[in-house]
Amino acid sequence: MDYNKIMVFDIETEANELAIKNLPDPKAPSNYKDADKIAAYIADKKIEQVASAALDADLNKVTAISLRHGIEGKTEVYLIGDDETKDEKALLSLFWSHFLFENGRTVGFNTIGFDLPVLMRRSFDYGIQIPCHPPNLAKYQIEPTTDLMGILFNWGSYRGLKWTCARYGIDNPLPELDGSMYADMDQETKRLYSGNDIHLTVGLLKRMAGIYLPAIGK
Repeated sequence: MDYNKIMVFDIETEANELAIKNLPDPKAPSNYKDADKIAAYIADKKIEQVASAALDADLNKVTAISLRHGIEGKTEVYLIGDDETKDEKALLSLFWSHFLFENGRTVGFNTIGFDLPVLMRRSFDYGIQIPCHPPNLAKYQIEPTTDLMGILFNWGSYRGLKWTCARYGIDNPLPELDGSMYADMDQETKRLYSGNDIHLTVGLLKRMAGIYLPAIGK
């Protein structure tokens, strides 16, 4: 594995309000008779739909992509609203151009289970063509799609990136921030948070190299 010819990346997602509007209204259990209780139940379920939408490829939107070419490269963070990525469609197109540059060689955490499927589904929604071969989403591989979460946890039950880094002493400059806060962050905090995920992913990659992955430099 050539660690200088890979793209380390991560995405951030938020609820897609337009997609959520297409969901059917929740229905209260048939044993609910009181109108106020029925209304309260439906309101609570709608809140739950919005809360979970960011993790659903049919109900979310990509609002940030962070990446690095080569493990010693410079971290780049792109948010919706930036000059180069004013909207989600531009953000997705930019990602695929970087994906093409590395010929589909990517590294991330849960990229097979989440990041790449979301990027493909959102591109499908816009009709964006992938400019080379589609990502390889097969499990039990170490390249060209290097999913550190799948490899480390042997494609079974897993723990999150930040917990894993904390457990194994990998430096986290922003321990006070987590993904549950993302939607409420201001633009610059989102940028810092997204870039920090690349820092953590590269730190984990370096720790895994020589044990779960080929040693760096070999």
